[in-house]
Amino acid sequence: MIATTNQDALIVETPRGPSIAGTRITIYSVMDYLKGNWSRNFIKRMMLITDEQLDAALAYIAAHKEEVEREYAAILRREEELRARYEKVFWERSRFTPDTPPEERRRILLRVLEEKKRAAQSTQSDDGNHDSAGSQP
Repeated sequence: MIATTNQDALIVETPRGPSIAGTRITIYSVMDYLKGNWSRNFIKRMMLITDEQLDAALAYIAAHKEEVEREYAAILRREEELRARYEKVFWERSRFTPDTPPEERRRILLRVLEEKKRAAQSTQSDDGNHDSAGSQP
């Protein structure tokens, strides 16, 4: 999909999709902010783009609305599938269940940390590192 407006030079086709020339900002990144109802000034500040660049992105989105909306929806679906997959892997590897309260997680993690600290100190003692002054032999 190549831009056909008079702002062609500001929107370029990249492997990641149509993007603002000279940046790594895709039209779909701009869509995230638009869908979040962020102001024009906020979008420009967050993306470090000019009025001209934002205008070109908005014109491109308007000119290719159906195609951009379809691809944006597909991106969001893929993103959600990845998030769900990685969350599943996280919980499979976690020592906690998803419903473990944060306070309980904290207590368990502190206990594990204390055990590791004691084990490390014990290993140092067993290795003969008894020099409390910290000087080297």
